Amino acid sequence: MTDQQIVSSTLVRTAPVRAIRHDWLLDWLAGEEIDTALLEQYGFQSGTYYAVVIYRPHHTANMSSVQLAGILQSEAMRRNICGPVAAYEGDSAVLFHPVEDPQQTARLKLKTEVIRKQLSVRLCEVDVHCGVGRPAQGMDNLRQSFREAEEALQISAELKIQTRPTFFGNSSLFHLLRSLKSPESLQHFCDSWLGELIVYDNRQHSGLLDTLRAYFTNNGNTALTAKELRIHRNTLAYRLNRIAEITRLDLEDADVRLNLHLALKAREVLVAV
Repeated sequence: MTDQQIVSSTLVRTAPVRAIRHDWLLDWLAGEEIDTALLEQYGFQSGTYYAVVIYRPHHTANMSSVQLAGILQSEAMRRNICGPVAAYEGDSAVLFHPVEDPQQTARLKLKTEVIRKQLSVRLCEVDVHCGVGRPAQGMDNLRQSFREAEEALQISAELKIQTRPTFFGNSSLFHLLRSLKSPESLQHFCDSWLGELIVYDNRQHSGLLDTLRAYFTNNGNTALTAKELRIHRNTLAYRLNRIAEITRLDLEDADVRLNLHLALKAREVLVAV
């Protein structure tokens, strides 16, 4: 079965597809109540938490949303992710990703990134943006998750963050940073925390900024960070020690970690300005 054959309507699932109105998603987003039996027919399960995940390729992909939904559906099926998939806005696809524990999203982050990378591969290395909303239960609450995913997707596109998914927490932080009236103040904050590290990276091509970013992305988990960077954990420990030496900061201090993480986010905002 081809990717296009997988999708015979706007909404697809792992079970046989039944045709529904093409405007189902827009009606739901506008506040219309959708029949429970219809939702169950297309894969929504009562009592299950879902996180809305929107994937949008760069405009050069030259692919319809229905085609993209078919590819997304097949990638989700390969990973036993039994959540509904919908075509959206002509150039995007939405996965309602089931979440077992809404307070534990590490697995969600990992799976959304794996799928994002695979979509890029299947689209001939076209960049794919990804926005993820907060896990929610019930169709009314899922509308908020959808809005959060859209905001995260917009931030991802504006800041050119196509190398990883953008989550609801990051989008809120980016909105806050962008609301500052003075880019100079943002630059000063960034320089005060990362300036010496940036200078060192530029001179030595050491990639320490990327190491620090990966370390925070993985919540300080050295095993996951080393795996992402494809380096030995001893090498990671050496790099983190070098970062501490260059910045003269204690990476075990919670306030230091917060400010360094904020400075990295601020730098992404400044690059996009």
